[in-house]
Amino acid sequence: MSKLKNILLQLSLILLFISLVIAIRFAPMTETFQFDYDEGFNLMKAVLYSKGFSLYSQIWNDQPPLFTVILSKWLNLFGHSIFAARLLTLLFSAILIWCFYQIVFFELGHFPAIVATFLLFTSWLYIRLSISVMIGIPSLALAMLAIYFLYRYKQNYYKIYLILSGGCLALSLQTKLFTVFLIPLILLQILDFCSKIKKIKNNRLFFFKSISLWLISLGLIYSLLGVFYQQFWNKEQLLLTHLQQPPDSRVENFNNLQYLNYMSHQDYDYIFLAAIGIWAIISQKQKKGVLPLTWLVTATLILLKHQPLWYHYYPLLAIPICWLAAYGVCLLYNLFSQKIQKKFQLINIKKLILPASLVVILIGLIIITPPNPRGSVPKNLELMQMILKYKSLTNWVFTDNPMYAFYNDLIVPPEIAVISYKRINSGDLTFAEMLAILNKYHPEQIILTRWTTQMKSDKNLMDYINANYSITYTNSTKTEEHYVLKNLSTILNHL
Repeated sequence: MSKLKNILLQLSLILLFISLVIAIRFAPMTETFQFDYDEGFNLMKAVLYSKGFSLYSQIWNDQPPLFTVILSKWLNLFGHSIFAARLLTLLFSAILIWCFYQIVFFELGHFPAIVATFLLFTSWLYIRLSISVMIGIPSLALAMLAIYFLYRYKQNYYKIYLILSGGCLALSLQTKLFTVFLIPLILLQILDFCSKIKKIKNNRLFFFKSISLWLISLGLIYSLLGVFYQQFWNKEQLLLTHLQQPPDSRVENFNNLQYLNYMSHQDYDYIFLAAIGIWAIISQKQKKGVLPLTWLVTATLILLKHQPLWYHYYPLLAIPICWLAAYGVCLLYNLFSQKIQKKFQLINIKKLILPASLVVILIGLIIITPPNPRGSVPKNLELMQMILKYKSLTNWVFTDNPMYAFYNDLIVPPEIAVISYKRINSGDLTFAEMLAILNKYHPEQIILTRWTTQMKSDKNLMDYINANYSITYTNSTKTEEHYVLKNLSTILNHL
């Protein structure tokens, strides 16, 4: 009964977190057209998958399959609405927050865990990413679940926790590969855990068995999913699009140090607390703080080299920063409590100078840090009305922004479910291929909102569009346009 009560309590906390976010962000969850173009890509892949199109062979996809599959099943269960889709991401975020709290609690206790969790929850764009249909938070949630099971393994050394840990990290990698750097860090943790067992005579053999069990679980789950969804036969989509990115210093995302500073300057107060935590870990030789410290260092080095750098990578840094900040909170608390004499005796002012100074600096950073919101992609109401006007006669939509198709329960050719910056910049999708897709599907509507200028610069593509389509809408800057097949207007008038 006590175990059941504990499970119910933990589930209640997760539901409380979800309810809190919905209460404070209900309007953005339901009314924001799209937070990021990736939302439209992820939603369209899921819709196409639910209609029987296969990933990679038909649906172009440069990411692992798991989130698309889960989102597809989720939408079929709860309806094809933007709120339902964002609720799924929020559920993953709740799992991440819960795991993060539990891990810090295992290491440092309730108070630092509460503070660190609050810091993570309020870190730059975390709430926004928690309600965006994007794959970063789900991948990190599964990675944190893997670390949580690792800490459970440390408590009693049950093998099932190692298996669950390896399996969860495999699921994380099958959601987004950017958590792969955690593999060596987790292996070091297993080594540290095993070295502390005094009852085992042959620690090396026990360590080898533990490592093998974790790696087998990781490799087996990852491989089974990869084979089942045929992702290993499509290296062009999964790897080359990411690796063949020609650098462009004119784009902010290719200036790594500058963009890292842009991402992190909203959380300088948290970084300051994390710096105090690092000082505490090093000065007090706290081995349990090695994981967040190595995570932060490794992730920073990777992001300094990875191009292009996107804002939604920031939780890779926010998680270890807030984790290390918990150690800073512990140090400040101990400094104050040790300097204040018991039973309300006189306080030694000199010994309070250092902790008080650190707190003053922290408060100052909180005050001077300006808000740095991230704008969402605006919705064009006139364009939406035009799409709706021809919806009954439409089977396919050719668009560089599939969110317009999703809102109108329409689909795009699976080859262009994703027309991302990476795909355009790497040359994976050419204008000749776009023309071939138009010839193959003869979409009744064309919606251009993102790559309009680039597409209009290709003569062959525009000659085909002008010969077969009529333009029904263009905005004042001619960056958003809508076309329909030339006979579509005639058919609509006769209905």
